[in-house]
Amino acid sequence: MTTADIHALTGAYALDAVSGVERMEFERHLAECDSCAQEVMELQETASRLALAASAPPPPALKARVMDEIRATRQAPPVTEPVPLRRRSLATRLSTVAAAVFFVAAAGLGVVVFQQNQQIDDTQAQIAQMEQILSADDAKLVPMANPDGGSVNVAVSSSQDRMMLFSEDLASAPAGKTYQVWTIADGNPRSMGFLEPNNGNAVLAVSGLSDAGAVAVTIEPDGGSPQPTSDPIMSGSLTS
Repeated sequence: MTTADIHALTGAYALDAVSGVERMEFERHLAECDSCAQEVMELQETASRLALAASAPPPPALKARVMDEIRATRQAPPVTEPVPLRRRSLATRLSTVAAAVFFVAAAGLGVVVFQQNQQIDDTQAQIAQMEQILSADDAKLVPMANPDGGSVNVAVSSSQDRMMLFSEDLASAPAGKTYQVWTIADGNPRSMGFLEPNNGNAVLAVSGLSDAGAVAVTIEPDGGSPQPTSDPIMSGSLTS
């Protein structure tokens, strides 16, 4: 196994997807590589936090299909030119856990009760979107906390002009209200859709960011508003 190959096993090891001789070799490598050890610890902590959001165990068939997608998606081969370690580490980490992140969010949304193949295919398409966004060179994860509890994480890529929002432990909006998502460019808000939590979780895919520098969530009347009618309960920078 080459040095580049063994560095690329951090995500698979954190997801317990490495076994046999390969696992033994990687564990010896971990004892000598502080960067990989730190990356594995961060991935395991992230997976543990995300696991708390799942409200029900997935059926074996759905879990098997998602894990097959993870195993079948190979990481990009290492570039021939030197790349700063932390830049490679970020891209590798985000790309490796993308499917797992969405799988946990999707479980809370109720995909565990999907009955039709088309619905499962739709879920796989969303997993693919998440992977594409997070594997981009300019990918960012923007956390937004709600003072009243819960949070929304934003995966965004300016080069792909796309972002995906997924909530954790976010209570349903008050009766007659909805969570409306906005992008903000030069102080001008633009509605991008709605978050509708189910058991605390919601996912929203957005495209057409233009030159937006920030994202925000407000509580609006059912059906939404053409412009925000209240201060944001959450916001984050898309450029920093």
